[in-house]
Amino acid sequence: MVLASGGQDGAICLWDVLTGSRVSHVYGHRGDVTSLVCTASCIISSGLDDVICIWDRSTGIKLYSIQQEVGCGASLGVISESLLVTGGQGCVSFWDLNFGDLLQTVYLSQSGDSQGVRQLLVLDNAAIVCDFGSELSLVYVPSVLEKLD
Repeated sequence: MVLASGGQDGAICLWDVLTGSRVSHVYGHRGDVTSLVCTASCIISSGLDDVICIWDRSTGIKLYSIQQEVGCGASLGVISESLLVTGGQGCVSFWDLNFGDLLQTVYLSQSGDSQGVRQLLVLDNAAIVCDFGSELSLVYVPSVLEKLD
């Protein structure tokens, strides 16, 4: 049982939940780590540097990184072991975690509003609730899940 934390110095630390001791730490960002999510096999981090890093959970080795648009790296969610969703400027994007490939981008507004998704929450049915501007948006994209089968 391991817990991950991120710091203002760009470090990601893994902690043993039972003992409270630090198991390992890595540096992956220039500045603050803003979000962390975990799957059974990897840890995904994002930072103020607009980079998303995918780490092997068992070794702590960085597998790859994804450069985001400016101001887009703060919102992360995991839909399945192989599907990541990130918030962007007026959109959410779906990524293949195995290869780092962009699968699909869904725009939240027809008006070209460039407000960023501040926070997102993945629900059990693969719907995503997005804190977008002054409202919440619900996104459900079954076509992304079908492509992974």
